[in-house]
Amino acid sequence: MKSAATEKRLKKLVRAALNEVFEEKKGFIENAIVEAMEDAGLVRAMEEAEGSETVSRDRIDRLLKRGR
Repeated sequence: MKSAATEKRLKKLVRAALNEVFEEKKGFIENAIVEAMEDAGLVRAMEEAEGSETVSRDRIDRLLKRGR
């Protein structure tokens, strides 16, 4: 069984490591979130366009912007 002191030290080390990763990779994480939001907007545009033969580029752009 781990002692409380060992567990506290481990938690501190994990927090420090995560903070370091987030600071160093801040741009990467932000870009990943933006891309995920854009993908969700594209999916929404495709779902709304279902049943239509064509969808204008302007319509897709508007839906993508609205998703941000």
